[in-house]
Amino acid sequence: MKSKAVLAFLIAGSMAASAAAQQSQRPGSGAGQPPRPGAPAPARSPLPPPEPIEHITGNVYKIFGGGGNTLVVVQKAGVVLVDTKMPGNGQAILDEVKKITDKPITTIICTHSHPDHTGSTDFIRERYPNVRIIMSEGTKAELSAGPQANPALLPTETYKDRLTIGQGDEQIELFHTGTGHTGGDTFVLVPAAKLLFMGDVMAWNMAPFLPSGGAAAITEETEKLVAAVKDRGIEIVVEGHGHVNNWAGLERLARFNRALLTAARAAYDRGDPPGVAVAELQKNPDFAPLLDTHIKKGLEYGNTPLARAHMNVNIAYAEFAGENVGFGVANGGPLPATDKHKGSDPKDTAPPTPEMLAAAVAK
Repeated sequence: MKSKAVLAFLIAGSMAASAAAQQSQRPGSGAGQPPRPGAPAPARSPLPPPEPIEHITGNVYKIFGGGGNTLVVVQKAGVVLVDTKMPGNGQAILDEVKKITDKPITTIICTHSHPDHTGSTDFIRERYPNVRIIMSEGTKAELSAGPQANPALLPTETYKDRLTIGQGDEQIELFHTGTGHTGGDTFVLVPAAKLLFMGDVMAWNMAPFLPSGGAAAITEETEKLVAAVKDRGIEIVVEGHGHVNNWAGLERLARFNRALLTAARAAYDRGDPPGVAVAELQKNPDFAPLLDTHIKKGLEYGNTPLARAHMNVNIAYAEFAGENVGFGVANGGPLPATDKHKGSDPKDTAPPTPEMLAAAVAK
């Protein structure tokens, strides 16, 4: 568990410092997302550190904290890691892995390019020079962009749409079904464990952050994934941050994304403000977990699921209008009114109050 000292630090003053550090690397605030790929990152994440490794099923484990979840798959020849958190967490990851095995790290799979999922790849690569690093072509392109790109984060191999690694009980399958959270999202299927790792297309059991593809694209991306793996007997769905869900939860998210897009389109066409679409979603009790009003564990620097739903409707409105609103609106800034639509209520995506943050600490 996170220490109260770290949580107090986040609330009492470093919320502003952390936000400033992130905003210096990428515009916008409110959703608490990582800086853009290739941007300079701090030597140590301002987030609480990784927690003790936890067993999920069979030979599969998860390390929470310090950025995105790190999936750990122990195989005969060595260990497969999926995602490596923010910079400065490499030794912590290795220390946690050593609690369950002395086998070397043989493979790193990157679900996408954001620094809270790739940030410690270079550290682990330095200690295991022969490690296999795999990601989609789109993720490689994003990590390669910009003058400050780090070559040590780049892959030893890439794939386009689908890749199978290993055989038999050690088989792992990678899927890329389109642009969504980023331009290179990878979904990782471990068939023997009946487990799917989602990256940030599904994180904290809330609507996904939309810095890249937008509301329509991520809806299609998620539906294509569900269609591609629906007959694979998946029981466990590990989200990119925090939550371990199940197949029903993934299907609900796919329905929610489609319902959000549909409600936003109808409200837009009627000339209603974006909040009307979210109110429509709230009428469906099946969507209640995705519209929660509490701060999620590990997202104390961010916002609530309900606020995220409002952000995504705002993005959908901008798409319908052919407007480019950038990271500000995606990160929680209000949608400005234009001659094509009504703007959003700033309160819908406002940063969490001190009381909300205090309640998160109390948990």
